[in-house]
Parts: sequence; structure tokens; C-alpha cells
Amino acid sequence: MTILKKPISQWTINFIKSPDIYQGLLITSFAFITLIGILNHAMWRDELNGWLIARDSSSLSHFLNNIKYEGHPILWYLFLGILNQLTPNPLAMQLFHWLIATGCIAFFVIFSPFTKFQKTLFTFGYLPIYEYSLISRNYSIGLFSLFLFCCCFRTRHTSYIPLALILAIMANTNAYCLLISLALGLTLIVEYLMQKLLNYNSSSNRINILIALGIFSVGIVVSVWMLLPPQDSTLQGGASQWFLQFDWTRLNQTLTRIWRSYILILIPSDKKPTDLFIFAILSLGLLGFTSTIFIKKPVALFFYLFSSLELLLFTYLKFLGSARHYGHLYIILIVAWWIGSYYQNSNLLIDFLAKLPQRFKVLWLNWLTFVNRYKNTFLMIILSFQLIAGIVAFSRDLLTPYSASRDTANFIKQNRLESMMIVGSEDFTISPISGYLNRQIYYPESQKLGSYVLFNEQRKVITDQEIIQQVTQLMNQKEQDILLILNRQLDITHPTLNLLFLAKFDQAFIYNEKYYLYLIRNYSIES
Repeated sequence: MTILKKPISQWTINFIKSPDIYQGLLITSFAFITLIGILNHAMWRDELNGWLIARDSSSLSHFLNNIKYEGHPILWYLFLGILNQLTPNPLAMQLFHWLIATGCIAFFVIFSPFTKFQKTLFTFGYLPIYEYSLISRNYSIGLFSLFLFCCCFRTRHTSYIPLALILAIMANTNAYCLLISLALGLTLIVEYLMQKLLNYNSSSNRINILIALGIFSVGIVVSVWMLLPPQDSTLQGGASQWFLQFDWTRLNQTLTRIWRSYILILIPSDKKPTDLFIFAILSLGLLGFTSTIFIKKPVALFFYLFSSLELLLFTYLKFLGSARHYGHLYIILIVAWWIGSYYQNSNLLIDFLAKLPQRFKVLWLNWLTFVNRYKNTFLMIILSFQLIAGIVAFSRDLLTPYSASRDTANFIKQNRLESMMIVGSEDFTISPISGYLNRQIYYPESQKLGSYVLFNEQRKVITDQEIIQQVTQLMNQKEQDILLILNRQLDITHPTLNLLFLAKFDQAFIYNEKYYLYLIRNYSIES
């Protein structure tokens, strides 16, 4: 036994230390875990509405027009359109999204400059393991393009065209990646214009640069064109609703998105001014500490500050967002760290700051020493919080359906109710059921059969009484029973209708995607 023990122990050590084996194990583990998660995940409206647009748009022009109501660029919808040509089953979207998420992690694990432990923490953190893997949206393609950009960053020494193509793709994934692509594009331009100062050398000729600028510009223009909403759009207030006045609470809410993005665990309430102020100060501290980390990497610092401020400005002016949105602030930190690894330390900014008055200079040097000492600890703390949040969110999705839409659709199929006339309200919360049933549902808000929902002026908010009135009209026209699906309990009666409660599905993380099913019959027809 003693003779075998040492070789086995040495083999184990070599196995663990081997980068190829480690990378393969980490990527495979992520792929296996997220495959289980995504097959278990019950899709909600934001996932299935895009699928339904791709499925039920009658023409290419109709398809493009519908996308403009979504508030997103075109790329994800093009993929959904292709998948819909292969199968009407939305599981295809989930599996495609899973492949993209796994590709993101493969890029990160194989090519990023982080340690093995840091890569492991990031891989199973909140955004990669949950938000950008289980929930099939365009954000995973955005992350894929960001990591691909980082992998190809060295190519700028000989040609800018590959990076321009990636930036054009990135700009057409979502609004946040559009802003980040602008920041990355500007970073490349600033670096090129300041080659001598930054000790950078590129052999790209003028034609190469002009072609790259053209590709990048086309990508930006197409993205912006798709993001400009139609005149009758009501999504997030439509095209005209921007928060242009100064508001102290709104400012603090915006700043706390830095903390929410990095830390995730202890989250301040947007409705408590004192909490907001405290966490806004802490957020500025995070921003200042991180900026100091990049002080010897001017290009990475420029990208980090410019892109972070871009996103914060958009957050203030338009949309406070949720974790999948302001989580891009955390992704910016990771990308800046990655890009910074391509550069040698530079004293360009250090020498400039050395010209400060003596008392400020001493404070600055002490601060710089402090940041350099604890920067890796700082990153580890952030990655650890991300890991905790990822484990919690992933586990919750395994135990509690994200939406009750799948369970509701399964009940309808099991009881052979799918061939009935189905009425559903509130329309946008019912759309995922349409996706799972692969059929249209009558939406009282728009007074017509439909699947996807467009937030425009044709939609009208209606009461339960108005729903019953429309149901009565439909029953008189069709002379058949109706299956009514609501995302709330029905608390009214009707003199000529028999409202029979069938089932409720109230186990869901999304609060307004819990459903109540009613079978409606006409007393006069029954008699």
C-alpha cells in the first residue's frame, strides 16, 4: 500500500494542476449543471414573447415591425426566426441559449487571465449560472460577444476588422451591450490616436481602419434603428418618456446599481432614502477603489470609467432595471480586468498625480498602496458574493417554478382542453401559455386572437366585468364553452353564465404569472 500511495497521490496532484484537465472539468461541470437547470426552468413572458414573434409574424416586414416594440436589437430574434423554421417547440430556444452560455464560459475559462479559483467563482456566479444561462434572453449573446472581443483583443496590432465585426454584433444584442460596444470602440480609437503616449504600436493601414470604422458604424446604426420605438409604443413609457429633471432619490437609486451589481447579497430598498444614501456612498467607494486598481492600465481605466458612466447615465435617464440589466456593470469590471492584462504597467497617470500638492500626494500614495495590497482580496470578495447569489438563485429555480405557465399548459393538455376557445387576461402574462400550447389565445385587452403581445396603444387595460362582457359576446357567436385563464382570482358572478372554477397554479417566482382557470358555460344554452 505504501508503495502505491505516493504515485497515486502524485498523479492526483498532477491531475488537479493540469490546466487542460481543469478547464475541461470546469466547462463540463457548468454545461451539465446548467443543462439540468434549463430543462427544469419554466419560461416566462420575456422569454417566450420573442419566440412567439418569430413564430407568428406573417412576413419579414411584419417581423421587423414587431421587434421594434420589444426594446431590443435584432440579433436574438434572427436566431429565433431560424430556429422556428426547424421546430415550433420552444425547447429549441432553450437548448440554443444553453450552448451560447456554455460557449461564454469556455471562452472565459480557457482565455481569461484570472486564477483557477477566480474562474471557478465567476463560472458559478449569479449572472453566468442563472441569469444568463437559465433564462433564455439576448443577454447571453451579449456576454458571448464581450468575451470573444477580449479573446481577440491582440488582433488590433495587425488589423481592426475582427474587433469591428465583434463590436457590430455586440451592438445588436441588447441596449446595454450597445453602450458597452460604443465604449470599447471609443477605447480603441483613443488608444490608436495616443499611440506614442501609451507606448502602443499598430501596423494597421488606413484602409483597414476605414473598413473597421465602417463595419462598426453600420452595426451601431442598425442597432439604434431597431431600438427606436414606434410612435404608438408604450413600453417603458415609449420614446418620449425620459427622466430629464434632477432628483436626489433617483440619483441615489442609480448609484446603488453599482453595489447591487457587484455585491448582490445586501440590497438597499429603492423606497428608503436613508438606505439609498448610505449605499450610494458605498457604491462610489466601489467605483473609486476599482478605478484605482486600473490606474497603471490607462486604456483599461478609460474603458471602465466611460462604460460604467454610460450605463449609469442610461439608468438614471431611462430605466432603473433589474439584476440582468445593471449586472452589466459587474461584467464591465471583468472585461476591464481582462483587457488590462494585455498591458504592462504604465506610470502615465501616476506621474501626473505626482504633481499634486504634497499633502494630497501623501494621501494619494497611501491610498494607492492600500488598493494594491487588497485588490485581489477585493476581487475575491465580489466573486464570492456572486457565487452565493448564484447558488441561491439556481437552487430557487429548481424548487420553485419561475412561472406557472408551463404547469398551466400541461394541465390544459392533460385534461384535453387545448381545443377549446381560450380567453386569457392579463394578455402579456398569458403569452407564455400560448407558447407552451403552440396556439393562439383570445386577449380581451386587444379584443382579438393572438400569441405575442405588443405594448402599444391598441392595448387597453380592462376590468373583470369587461372581460365577462367579451366572453358573453364570444359565447353568443361561437355557441361553445370557453376556458378562461386569469392571473388573478375572479370575484364576480353573472346571471346567465356558469363560472366553474377548475384549478389554480400559484407556485411561481414571477408574482403575476400565477394562474386561475375557469370553465364558462351559458345557462341558456345548457337549458
